[in-house]
Amino acid sequence: MRSGSPQAIVRAATANIWPLYCFHHRMLVCAVEALPSALLDRHPALKVVHPMTPVLARGARPFKPLVYQDDARSMSPDELDLLTMVQMIAFRFSGDVAAALIYARRLEERILKVPTESRSRVDGPLWFFHFQIGTTLLTAGDTTRALREFATARQLAPLCGQPGARRVALARTALAHAVRGSRKEALRFLSEAEREPEPQPGAAHADAIRATEAAATALVQVETLPDADVLFDSLEGYDSIEVSWPFALLARVRFSLATQRPHDALETLMLARDAHPTQHGSFAGDVVTSGLIEAYVAMGDLVEARDAARRAGAPGILTRLAEARLHLAEGRYGNAVHGLQLILADTHLGPGARDEARALLAWAEYARDGHLDPLVASRLCRQAADISARRMLATVPRQLVAHVAEVSPPDAAQRFTAVVSDLTHPEMTERPKLTAGELRVLNALPRHETTAEIASTFHVSPNTVKSQLASLYRKLGCASRDEAVRVAARLNLLSAASGPE
Repeated sequence: MRSGSPQAIVRAATANIWPLYCFHHRMLVCAVEALPSALLDRHPALKVVHPMTPVLARGARPFKPLVYQDDARSMSPDELDLLTMVQMIAFRFSGDVAAALIYARRLEERILKVPTESRSRVDGPLWFFHFQIGTTLLTAGDTTRALREFATARQLAPLCGQPGARRVALARTALAHAVRGSRKEALRFLSEAEREPEPQPGAAHADAIRATEAAATALVQVETLPDADVLFDSLEGYDSIEVSWPFALLARVRFSLATQRPHDALETLMLARDAHPTQHGSFAGDVVTSGLIEAYVAMGDLVEARDAARRAGAPGILTRLAEARLHLAEGRYGNAVHGLQLILADTHLGPGARDEARALLAWAEYARDGHLDPLVASRLCRQAADISARRMLATVPRQLVAHVAEVSPPDAAQRFTAVVSDLTHPEMTERPKLTAGELRVLNALPRHETTAEIASTFHVSPNTVKSQLASLYRKLGCASRDEAVRVAARLNLLSAASGPE
């Protein structure tokens, strides 16, 4: 750096990138910041360290370094390890998590099949490779495999001597458990992380530790519906560049929806979506899509909710649960039950998603049959015994909550009521029961302008059609043909060939 030669700085930095990153992070960043952009573009391992890179990668300048095969052949195994990891991180910066997963698999294969000198050293980068692979899996929503990688990183981190290594691995482990709904495990790893030394400002993992621990804590706390100030005091903003931003967003959206403020959830989702690149194959995309569906359902706008569901590519677990809620709001109880049963058949499902799927199944059973099996009601009572079930219980309809209390034994009902007494529940929209004639006339409204045309089509008298229209208006709570069509579309009645499901 004293020489003032960019080439000399690049040679020294690339030859010693790992010890500089670990033990002289501030100096490395200062050196990289002083390098010309054109030179950085030829050295992605240095560019990924530049603080501007993740910011710019979100906009019009995605950071997706590629290398020619001829250049790759001239690299040492250690250099190829580093390049593969940098490519994985770079694609993650740019929002292309699906591509980042490809490089994560390549790095996994290299670790298993290609021995290198640096990976065999206790102070080498092996722990960091596992940590970054786990982080990529976590951003893709694969918490099961992410936890395996974080476990290896936690075991290797104390050997490397790098400040903050074990704490950041513990924090990401806690975040993965918080996403899965494993509250006790998340709190255990957060407690372990807090016993580690506090990272110095500017250290390699200081910002990641702070943001990850805040997001994990918020995801755990939101399940108990605490005071909003307690929940959001240390939480990063919707436009954060830290890898934990979608998890912080999930905590904010869950709180808004559980406290019956869907407009707040919608605004937060829109701002976060606009602040980040399109997230291909990512947990962030799952959070945004599911949040939009649930917010629109809570607002009663089932058309927008269905549009959001249609735009989803390969839906993640959050989106699949949100689609089940949409089916319930539309009165498609059979579709909801089928989707929820498929979710519950997933052996990698986390306990939080499993509990929510079971609660939605109870909702579907009650909406369809008008009552609950006593065993199902008993299971909901047991779920309510855990304080971390409060958020989930706040999102099920008031009618279902009241029915559970009615059919449960007195002691269980009293405990259940005590848990939910201060919660505000949504109202369950019930589809009106229409006769075959009323349903036939309803489906004819968009195609025929007059009562006479409808009567002629079905070979009945105009008075018969008028009588059925009057009954329709009463059952749908409307006063005009256009309003009847809008209400019927929202309740998913127009496409039915016979009575409702």
